[in-house]
Amino acid sequence: MRAVIFLVILIGSLWAEGEFTEKRYIYALDKTTVFKGSITITKGATIVRYTSPEKKTLIQSGKTLTVEDADTNTSQVIDLSKQIDMSLYFSFMRSIYNQDFSGLETYFEVTREGETYHLLPKSEAKRAIKKMDITMRNGEMHRMTIYFTNQDVIEIETL
Repeated sequence: MRAVIFLVILIGSLWAEGEFTEKRYIYALDKTTVFKGSITITKGATIVRYTSPEKKTLIQSGKTLTVEDADTNTSQVIDLSKQIDMSLYFSFMRSIYNQDFSGLETYFEVTREGETYHLLPKSEAKRAIKKMDITMRNGEMHRMTIYFTNQDVIEIETL
């Protein structure tokens, strides 16, 4: 569950405000699922609302992540100080949101080709991520594709 949650967080939390589609290919199941949702990133919190095919809200504030599942009417609170991987990914997405690609250089080798940034993991990120491609359009995030070491692929595109 931890891996799924941090992937959802990473993927869903890339834009300051707006709607997105997220296409997840799960290699082990040979299955692709398309999610739709919206995200809001403020100075103090990140809120991701998935609207389809399931209704979930993820609220990250400081070192706390709350996952609310509207379909099952349940919620879970996660202490991010005990989940270093998830905490790192919030740091990554903040850098991406702020377009501070130099801030990612601690964890990734970052190269640029036109409007596309290619990120190859250097440290802790290597355990989960093979590479990431981030495409900008008019100075804003347009698409991100993440290739995982377990052969899963997630592609997120703004609407």
